[in-house]
Order: sequence, then C-alpha cells, then structure tokens
Amino acid sequence: MKPMRAKGTVVTLPEEPKGVLADEAKQLQKQRQERRIIEGRRPPRPLLNKQTYAELYEKWKASGSRKLPVCRRCREAVIHWDEPAHVCEGFKPQFVEHDEAWHERMEARREAIREAKRNGTFFSEDEDDLSGYEDEPEEDWCDQDDGDPMWE
Repeated sequence: MKPMRAKGTVVTLPEEPKGVLADEAKQLQKQRQERRIIEGRRPPRPLLNKQTYAELYEKWKASGSRKLPVCRRCREAVIHWDEPAHVCEGFKPQFVEHDEAWHERMEARREAIREAKRNGTFFSEDEDDLSGYEDEPEEDWCDQDDGDPMWE
C-alpha cells in the first residue's frame, strides 16, 4: 500500500508589521474609516432621462429618429437623454376654459357676421366700423395693358 499524501496546506497568519510607520498607517486607516462613517457614502448620482424613461428611450433608439420626444404630461419639456431626469410640473391644459360672458360675446360676434353676410356688407372686428364695400365699384385691374410683356 502506498503512503497517503497530505492534502491541503497549513496556513499561518502573518505577524502584523511593527514599527513607527506601521502605527501611523493603522492610525490613518482608522481615521479614513471614521470619516467615511461620519460623511456617509458619496451622494447618489441623479437619474438620467434615459434611465427614468427607459421604455421611451428604447422606442426612440429602435426607431432611429433624431427628433427627441417631449414630456407626455406637460407637453413642453423636450427630453434630452443625457440630462438629469425631467421634473414635471404636472398636467397643463391645452385649451383655456372660458366663462359664460366670453361665450356670449362670441355668439354675438358670430351673429354679427351672419347678419353682415345676409346684407352683403363687409364685416370688421371693430363694432363701430361696419362699413360696406358694396357701394364702391369693383375694379377690374386686368383690363388694361400696363406695359407688361406677358399681358394678353
């Protein structure tokens, strides 16, 4: 029978270094550890738009488009991918809500336009100026040869 070989190795911990330099290094290392505990870790990096809007970024990248998308909520901010995440102010209505007085003014204006069309007069936005142009003769400025070589 063959003799068995020893398996594994015996490990001994090295002795800690001694001396003035070793003591200073230990003290510096302890100070750094305390400073990390006091200060905490480095401040977290802000998320980028490409991380916040990951699915939108993937769609944009897959489409190959150069046009950057805008925020779906406020419809004002252009989303640049390598900038910090867009902080949306919230939904902004696209159309202005008008009060009853505004609707009454618009209905009166529409009625004035209808009346002007029925009478054959020209309608002006100024309420005082409802002068009609039907009294003036219509010019036919194409009847005369004014020296234009293309005139016939």
